[in-house]
Amino acid sequence: MKFYLSSFYKIFLFFLPIFFCCVPTTIFAQTIVLDDEKEISSLASSLSYYVEGQNENYTIQEVSSQSFNQKWLQNPAEHLNLGYNSKVIWLKIEIENHSKQEDWNLILDLPYIDSIYFYEPVIKSDTKVENNTSNSKRKIIQTGWHYPYNTRTNLESNGFVFPLYLSQNQSGIYYLRTQSTNPVLFPISITKQKQAIQQSQDNHIGYGIYFGILLVICLYNLIIFIMVRDISYLYYVASIVFTFLIFGGVSGYLFKYIYPNYPEVNFYLVRLAMIGIVYATGLFVLKFLEVKKYSVLFYRYFLFIFVLAFVALILDFSGYSSSINNIVKLHSFSLLVVGIYCWVKGNKVAYIYTFAWIGYTTGGLMITLRNSGSLPINFWTTHGAEIGSALEVVLLSIALAERYRIMKREKEIATKKALALEQRTTQELEEKVNERTLKLNESNEELAQINEELSINIETVEKQKTEIESKNQDITASINYAKRIQDAILPSQSSIQSAFTDSFTLYLPKDVVSGDFYFFFKNPKYIFLAVADCTGHGVPGSLMAMIGTNLLRESIVEKQMILPSEILMNLHEEIVSTLKQKETGNRDGMDISLCVINKMENKIYFSGAKNPLISIKNEEVTEHKGSRFSIGGSIKTEGINFEDKIIEIDNQTSYYMYSDGYQDQFGGESNKKFMRKNLKNLLQTIHKLPFQEQNNILETTLSKWKEIAQAPQIDDILVMGFKI
Repeated sequence: MKFYLSSFYKIFLFFLPIFFCCVPTTIFAQTIVLDDEKEISSLASSLSYYVEGQNENYTIQEVSSQSFNQKWLQNPAEHLNLGYNSKVIWLKIEIENHSKQEDWNLILDLPYIDSIYFYEPVIKSDTKVENNTSNSKRKIIQTGWHYPYNTRTNLESNGFVFPLYLSQNQSGIYYLRTQSTNPVLFPISITKQKQAIQQSQDNHIGYGIYFGILLVICLYNLIIFIMVRDISYLYYVASIVFTFLIFGGVSGYLFKYIYPNYPEVNFYLVRLAMIGIVYATGLFVLKFLEVKKYSVLFYRYFLFIFVLAFVALILDFSGYSSSINNIVKLHSFSLLVVGIYCWVKGNKVAYIYTFAWIGYTTGGLMITLRNSGSLPINFWTTHGAEIGSALEVVLLSIALAERYRIMKREKEIATKKALALEQRTTQELEEKVNERTLKLNESNEELAQINEELSINIETVEKQKTEIESKNQDITASINYAKRIQDAILPSQSSIQSAFTDSFTLYLPKDVVSGDFYFFFKNPKYIFLAVADCTGHGVPGSLMAMIGTNLLRESIVEKQMILPSEILMNLHEEIVSTLKQKETGNRDGMDISLCVINKMENKIYFSGAKNPLISIKNEEVTEHKGSRFSIGGSIKTEGINFEDKIIEIDNQTSYYMYSDGYQDQFGGESNKKFMRKNLKNLLQTIHKLPFQEQNNILETTLSKWKEIAQAPQIDDILVMGFKI
């Protein structure tokens, strides 16, 4: 895992050439001597190291041999810092203990080194430690960021503590083999046990204060959010939580106390938290600084950053380990730039936000320059990000409070203006009331005269009402009579059912009479079955349905047409002619599905005008689509054609034809259309049931669909199913 404040801050090097003084000059390596007077805070030039090449894979026997001595490099600085380097790195440390103390510890104070092998020398006598090249006799401690926490010899420290086990006047050569995808730093010191414990406690206290600040600020702003319901506070709380996860992860505290047996969490948690902080801080700045108000371009830019963050997360988990670090670099710099921009444009709280983010980026810059080897390892370069982030959360809390104070003051000013306006309005209203009272007295006399006129008008309206009710009864009686005629023209269900193994017809007119109709005709050789949806509904639709029924019967009975495509083409031409559409511009017509069934040949001949035929067998749905042309509604017949489709009859298959009324019906919780897909899925679910039961399910489903949204029926509904 790479530390999330990464190398993008190098761009500031141009502006900070003398930020820190240069590193010490190179000195020759020497044996580290331990005495009672002092502890060694840094191994400095006493440290030797070797970086393995691409195809090298040395063992402890090889690196501890005499022939390897010429390969060792001497560290020229106070601390060894190799920046970002994923290669295997060997360290060689020669130590002599001249003190009476035996509780010396070698401390590598960096929690996130992936893998560490610590090789102890072999004690051969009471006064001397020899470097035995036999790996079986050399004690090895294997630990690291990618190993369970209990692999560490000292569980109190977040870093790595290795006991030296050297008695007085003993000496030995220790080797460390390390490898990491994170910055390769070696802040190594040698201290007594008591001092190691004290340093660990100091670290715990420091981080306790830091995490305590985050917790207090988080709870404070969460309470403010609950009180004022401003979403900015919630975004800010989320950013603090993700900050805690990042620093709690890289400092090792979450690993130590929360998931010590699951080191793989180190890889995922911090990366996810880094993406989380991109979203949380991005949403916070958009809301807090009202970015859209000052720059639509910046607003859209941050939306684009959110998309890139999601892509970076996928790429990072796919092996491109720098993706998340790069997006965090870009995002962090963008947050600072937009703060400065809004400040210049007159945002009253942007200056506090900008100073907060400058502190945060300055701390991150120091750590990044330290990780890259440009700055020495010290307290400020090690904990700059924590100090900067603590300063940031405090300043942003102040900025939120200042923003709330400004909003409250503006609200008070607006309230005062509203009260003044209300007083003026009340005074003006009283004056107008007095004026209108005088006018009202004058109007009362006029009203008395108007009342007399109204009485006469009411009598007239009552007479008109009686006439309208009488005419309405006549119209209703006529429509009911038209329904009886339409019912008589439609084929009987008994005749349809006698022609098929099983069938149903769900026929639900929107009004008394319907623009949807079904057609059935049987001769010794063929069965003709059609479902049609005419233009309109009610009386106009029913008239069109009667025309369509008569023309179908004429095509089949009188003209002896068999192929459904010829029947539909003839129907189209007759509709255009009958309604004189070329002369009048009339656009009425119909959509229709037509099946001609030949049981002797065991075939169905199908053709459709926009409407399909659905066949379902063993829950497999097949849609036989009609042409893209409607019947009628066009003044031309050239270029219009209908195609026949031949379907083999299967007694295990259910066939369905329907108008668009069922699928277009509004309802459900969102008051949306039922949709053709849902109708197909419903038919697929129930197609093996008896057809009368299918009819009941379709009707019940439609009723519940409308009832949920209290939606009225909007069109005629016709669904026909049959099995041969």
